[in-house]
Amino acid sequence: MSDPRGHILVVDDTPKNIQVLGSMLREAGYAINVATNGQQALDALGRVVPDLILLDVIMPVMDGFETCKQLKSNPTWAHIPVVFLTAKVEASDIVRGFELGAVDYITKPFNSSELLKRVDTHLSLSRLRSQLAEKVAELTNAMGHIEQLHREQDSFLRHELNNVIGPIAGYAEMLRSQIGQNLDERQTKWLGAILQGTVSMQQMLDQIKKLQDFERGAHALKPMVVPLAGVLSDVVSDVATYFKGAVPIYFDPASCQDARIQADLAFLPGVFKNLIKNAVEHVYSLDGPSKRVDVYCAVNNGWVAATVRNGGETIVPERIQTFFDKFNTTKANMGGTGLGTSYARLVTEAHGGRITVESSALQGTLVTVELPIV
Repeated sequence: MSDPRGHILVVDDTPKNIQVLGSMLREAGYAINVATNGQQALDALGRVVPDLILLDVIMPVMDGFETCKQLKSNPTWAHIPVVFLTAKVEASDIVRGFELGAVDYITKPFNSSELLKRVDTHLSLSRLRSQLAEKVAELTNAMGHIEQLHREQDSFLRHELNNVIGPIAGYAEMLRSQIGQNLDERQTKWLGAILQGTVSMQQMLDQIKKLQDFERGAHALKPMVVPLAGVLSDVVSDVATYFKGAVPIYFDPASCQDARIQADLAFLPGVFKNLIKNAVEHVYSLDGPSKRVDVYCAVNNGWVAATVRNGGETIVPERIQTFFDKFNTTKANMGGTGLGTSYARLVTEAHGGRITVESSALQGTLVTVELPIV
């Protein structure tokens, strides 16, 4: 047969059954191979891999159940659909066959139209599964190429932007140091804005790179055991200095109860720095008792939860859902980029922790980082 509809292996120890099945299948356009027990069937698979197997249950040497079990345990053959041939119709036998990986069963004596229809159906499903697997592999490969292209483009853009920003920052610094005394107040302000802008741009490019490295698993953390209270105290002090004390930041180190964590100090402090800085920006323009940020801890069941709270405008539910997405910010006028919360999520998860946000008019906005205690 030059172009068979499919290749079927018939496994049955009864010559009459083989004769009947062979005639049916050949007349329908299928190519067949034959085995009279399970071991012969497995040996035959080493020579020719069929598209479908019709497998008798009760046979000498190796029965159908054991044959199916061994076949499905071999990755080379596991994809082949198996249809059991059986005179036994007990529910327990049928269930056992399905549990071993069979796709169907046909009872003896055979009904030719039913048998051929089931064979055709399962061959069609098998081909569709193979085509789907090929398409998934193609798409996965294509996505890999696209992601690689994006990384290369991002790397190129960061490199080029740094090449542009570097000289601007350098020349601006030279102007300030060499002729700054001759600049009037307005020109000095302009020069300061140029310097601040270039520093902010360089920091943003560096943060984008760190985010991308974490997303593709390129960062190997180097954790050490540290007290969380010490990490938070240093960060609170740094942020308060950055904003020149314009917003009070309250932190009680005792709330951490001497909780010690595994932390890579090159990355974890940045989590809290970003979150506290965002909280300060959220209340910066307010007046009265709401113009404050609170940082506190809670220790429970082997975890320590560090919460950053602000009483500013409530975050709407739609923005809560995208709070940790990149470039999600409402504070662009204060230099916000929306990268800080993404960094916080990725670094927290890399440390085996979790991060959440909630916001309401009653309690304000709370971002909580939970980390395991050592």
